[in-house]
Amino acid sequence: MFPKMNAPDSIKRKVSIVARYTTIPILLFSTTPVIAHFLGGGYWYLLTLAVFGICMILDPIVGDDPINAPEEMEKELEESSFFRFMLWIYVPIQFLITLFCYSLITNTPMEMFTVLGVSYYPLSTAEMVFLALSLAFVTATGATPGHELCHHGNQFDRFMGQALMTPISMADFYVYHNFHHHIHVATPLDPATSPYGENFWRFALRSTVLKSITAWKVEAERLGRKGSSWISLDNKMIKITIAQIAWFSLLVYLFGWISLPLFIMQYLFPRLLLATADFAEHYGLMRKQLEDGSYEKVRAEHAWDDSMIISSFFMCQIDRHSDHHANVGRPYQILRVMDKAPRLPLGYLNILFVTMFPPLWRKIMHPIIEEFYDTADIVPYALPNTLPERFLDRAVIAEK
Repeated sequence: MFPKMNAPDSIKRKVSIVARYTTIPILLFSTTPVIAHFLGGGYWYLLTLAVFGICMILDPIVGDDPINAPEEMEKELEESSFFRFMLWIYVPIQFLITLFCYSLITNTPMEMFTVLGVSYYPLSTAEMVFLALSLAFVTATGATPGHELCHHGNQFDRFMGQALMTPISMADFYVYHNFHHHIHVATPLDPATSPYGENFWRFALRSTVLKSITAWKVEAERLGRKGSSWISLDNKMIKITIAQIAWFSLLVYLFGWISLPLFIMQYLFPRLLLATADFAEHYGLMRKQLEDGSYEKVRAEHAWDDSMIISSFFMCQIDRHSDHHANVGRPYQILRVMDKAPRLPLGYLNILFVTMFPPLWRKIMHPIIEEFYDTADIVPYALPNTLPERFLDRAVIAEK
């Protein structure tokens, strides 16, 4: 269990609020479609979206949590199985919530039926849409504990992370993210690093396609180094693809072809949210290229940081993104707010939606990033003809 769970408040305050309450808030959030159903359905199926909207409003009001765990506590916190367990628990919930929502939506053509004394009624078209959107929001949230598990060195944890990504068709994230993004972040080789001046919607399409292609290339190169063909069950991407096809086949078998639009929604929505995060996390930041062609080590300055409390709960503290990249493998419960990291002006819950409105993004972010270019030892990374002239002599210009 959590080693300091029963410690005095003076000790508890030494760790971040996310480390104290772990995944409990997003686990509760994941139950909102079920709660909505038992409250009577109808407009209650908007409960998930309403809770998310309230959290967006409260995020800047509740504010920041800048607390870093003391160094002497880090080993104890890192080795505690409690934090791993609180991530594992999301895996069955991810699958059960998906099956629950599919069952309600696909039973719509039927007459009222009763299970264990509970009466179920066909959903209206509006209820189906509300519930499908709620499902997309809830299961997209599962990508954050999935991301954390995929980073763990433990093989079981990585398996659980990939399992968590399967209902949202993002299990390929494990290959791309671990074995390409963290190696090439803040360089032109990383499709998840966005240059200054890029339109989010262009970035979202480009990066989503290139990340999947890159994941296949990463596996082909890995197997090639072993002298094996990429057509092999040792290819993680083939195993991941088989697992996702099997899951979709099960949904079709259980619920029919109405599963297809729901499945597509569960693919597109999390990918969109992932694209917003990628876009915001490294926008305009580039590492220096060394004389031998390699790049300098990732520093705190190479990722945008945030530690808003409510956002941190939804993101499993991955919004402390500078430490996550500067110290790969550091578990979420001991991620630190870094002094030299550039700071986002809003928490993730809000800034991720700002990215979707390019004029608003430029209005808010460009003065901040230009001030950072002026004061930090950082290489600007930009599309042609977008960067102020004073930065051009040290900038890397991306291809259009």
